[in-house]
Amino acid sequence: MTDIQASKDSDNQDHDSPWKDALELYLEQAMALLFFGVHQAIDWAQPVTFLDKELQKILAKAERGRTYADKLVKVKLINGEEKWLLIHIEVQGEPEEGFSQRMFDYNSRIRQRYKKDVISLAILTDSRKNYRPDEYLFEMLGCRIQFNYPVVKLLDFLPQREALLNHNNVFGLIVVAQLDAKQLKDPRQRFGAKASLVRKLYQRGFDRKQVLVLFDLIDWMITLPHNLEYEFKDVVHQIEEEQHMAYMNTIERLAIEQGMQQGMQQGMQQGKLEMALEMVRQLNVSVKQAAEVASVSVKDLMDYINQREKS
Repeated sequence: MTDIQASKDSDNQDHDSPWKDALELYLEQAMALLFFGVHQAIDWAQPVTFLDKELQKILAKAERGRTYADKLVKVKLINGEEKWLLIHIEVQGEPEEGFSQRMFDYNSRIRQRYKKDVISLAILTDSRKNYRPDEYLFEMLGCRIQFNYPVVKLLDFLPQREALLNHNNVFGLIVVAQLDAKQLKDPRQRFGAKASLVRKLYQRGFDRKQVLVLFDLIDWMITLPHNLEYEFKDVVHQIEEEQHMAYMNTIERLAIEQGMQQGMQQGMQQGKLEMALEMVRQLNVSVKQAAEVASVSVKDLMDYINQREKS
């Protein structure tokens, strides 16, 4: 099971997590595609450090749990300076009225708490063409605060969709997946777009690990109705046979659901625990997910696993 799938298991309601994972896995490629000037200023030969814990410390409790995918990253510039990048991603269905103020507030809080200069960047994934907040401005009685920040609107990439599919920068596929997720509302259109993206993954010649990581991101961004997931499974199998590669993601989830039905039919705690154990062993799912699917407690499952290992 990939790290992305494990993250998904821990919080399947966290719809911004695909972007958090995508940035952490492909930060250099994301900067090259979306913020070329910033990319050119960074010394990519030096290690990059993600400061998620530091970012969480500056967020007010009231703001946590909302649909943000902010990342705080420490990088070295080619001139030798160390800088923090605060990357804001707006993944809500509708634009947020107070987005610019939030950009300013986060930048200010980090600067105040850690005494660090912070470069703020914004990625907007919404579908409203004219929504492009790039400035926070406060002016009253002679007092003036002006905060400007670079903004990238993914909607601007829509005319380049086909070019992004074949771009040598792999982050182009992630941008396309996000565009399709936002633009396509009809389930059949989403199905076709998702299948097309998956086929492109295999055709691009990526290694198996790269395919699995990208597939996880695409699968998470472009969701399908339950009935179409079964049909999508058949398409994936067909593609895998053509390309001679194996994959488990949506397919894995469907197998788990089938196992759940079998376990429930047994109607016995022992059967549920055994089914959950097989999920952990055979499908490499997390103990937490297996317990949730089998309708048993994590403690009971852990006790059962320990008991089986001793016997």
